[in-house]
Amino acid sequence: MQFIHICLFLPLIFLTGCGIGGLYGPSYYDETDLGDGLKRVTFKGGEHPATGDLCLLRCAEVTREEGFAFFEVVDSESGSSLRHTGVAYPFHRHYHLDEPFIDDIAFVTKTIRMNKKKPDNGFAYEAIEVERSMRRKYEIK
Repeated sequence: MQFIHICLFLPLIFLTGCGIGGLYGPSYYDETDLGDGLKRVTFKGGEHPATGDLCLLRCAEVTREEGFAFFEVVDSESGSSLRHTGVAYPFHRHYHLDEPFIDDIAFVTKTIRMNKKKPDNGFAYEAIEVERSMRRKYEIK
């Protein structure tokens, strides 16, 4: 009887880690310090609309980690990069195929200017609100 319970619940354990929240991790984002309150933040992975949101979330986190409350996006770039991966066909004794599989990896890069207070002119995001909103939307703890 215990064996049946294990067989039924084991797949559920593997599926609980799936989704956007599982995608959001240090291996998927990167920051570059550009000096004087400027950072370049990149997020790779996921689907295009979610990738932009997750990059915005990381911008908010970086802003708060640096001791700032607001950030302005001064430059933004998005697109896809292709990654070729070779595979072995299981019925040909692991001879590699001539044609590789191709992964389309979405990315978004934003250059942000961080501020302690809301700028008088222009638009700025409030980091804590962006962070709360995106974490709630994508169920990220």
